[in-house]
Amino acid sequence: MNDQRRAAPPEHAVRQKVHKDRIAGLDLAKSLAIFLVIFIHYIFYTGFVGDTALNNLASTFSVVGVPLFFAVNGYLLMNSRFSADKHLHKIYRMVFILLTWKIISLPILSALMHKSIDWKSVPQYLLGGSYDVVPLGYFWFINALLAIYIVFPILKTVYDAPNGKRYLGYVTIVLGALIFAVTLGDNAKDILASYSGHQVPQVLASLSQYNILGGYGYALVYFIAGGYGHDMAAWLSRHLSSKRAKNICLSLMALLAWGLLFTLQRFQARAKGISFYVDSGYQNVLTLILTIALFQLFIQVWKVPSGINSIVTAIGSNTLGIYYLHLMLILVTRDLVLHLHLFNKAPMLINLVLVAAIVLIATFISWVGGKIPFFRHLFIG
Repeated sequence: MNDQRRAAPPEHAVRQKVHKDRIAGLDLAKSLAIFLVIFIHYIFYTGFVGDTALNNLASTFSVVGVPLFFAVNGYLLMNSRFSADKHLHKIYRMVFILLTWKIISLPILSALMHKSIDWKSVPQYLLGGSYDVVPLGYFWFINALLAIYIVFPILKTVYDAPNGKRYLGYVTIVLGALIFAVTLGDNAKDILASYSGHQVPQVLASLSQYNILGGYGYALVYFIAGGYGHDMAAWLSRHLSSKRAKNICLSLMALLAWGLLFTLQRFQARAKGISFYVDSGYQNVLTLILTIALFQLFIQVWKVPSGINSIVTAIGSNTLGIYYLHLMLILVTRDLVLHLHLFNKAPMLINLVLVAAIVLIATFISWVGGKIPFFRHLFIG
């Protein structure tokens, strides 16, 4: 999550060793992504955010957080020189770090949630399964990333081969169509049933049978879409008259996708009682459009104002540690606020400030932890 190097330019993306300096836009993307992930978890685990339309507008945007992470990883790995030995070593490190954090988090979160440890569920939890006694489901993201890393050598071999990009692009488009069409069909069914008053069949549900990658198929789509970031940028440049026109187009796409997602969220709130999120949001085609549009805007940024550069770089460099620490800090914040009787519900601005504080505290802990011998491995992926 924090191994960022500059990807090669489009015409040299294959087999060219990447440069060592960081891309500011990717640090910005990762900073936004980790903020949004913590923001949505903060909403659900504190209860401090009121269920209003305005708050749901803000929370709906958080659906892009995880997809942005996958896109950044794809951009960096697909356009970097591949070493099988280093990649295998990285997988071993990820497994070790994941298991260690699972062991660390279980007693801490159990204590914060005032729950006893269910030892019968621990083995399946350590192997990647669920643990429903306390909120430890956020480890799924690392599981998904590991699943992608396991098949990555095949992806990279195809990507680098003559005509390989075309074939991999074809497979990704077909896979994406299967995955996102099912969610589109489900949304259409719900809307038609709501306004017609009759049951409507989900005719596209059977398409999921052709998704050979199962539940993490959408994660691979975002990952590969990020890998094709240069190619998408080149295509947009060819078809739009200027950089300004491209950025306006991308911004309008992002705003339109966000607006439609919010409209869908409002419908689901009324029809299903859903608050703060979009059902099957990661598999929604609007989320895909929003992610691609934002990612294309981010990869054009090579420099940020000096005043925030160090903060953005620090966050972008420590997203792995921040991710592992964030839920503990959310629960500590919740207990502290309740203990001091500060508020039960708070304006969005106060909640955003608290989320920002959690991000910065986690960043500092990760930065310090990354400098301690042996323990540094828990914070540097």
